[in-house]
Amino acid sequence: MERAAKVEALLSDPLITEAFETLEQEFVTAWKQSAIADQAARENIYQLLQALDALKGHFVKVLEDGKLAKDRLKF
Repeated sequence: MERAAKVEALLSDPLITEAFETLEQEFVTAWKQSAIADQAARENIYQLLQALDALKGHFVKVLEDGKLAKDRLKF
């Protein structure tokens, strides 16, 4: 539950949400502006987007697990 509280604070921090949004926009823009022949660059950008999603997903999972633990303690 302590970890969930920390993650909740992180995810509600405007600087963190701005960072996630900015990085995602930058990656998508870079993908759109990549040369047709530059498959390696697009693969790299795809991997960056996947890593960003994995990081966000991990935070969300920690938050959800903490909420479940808190609900179980109520019973």
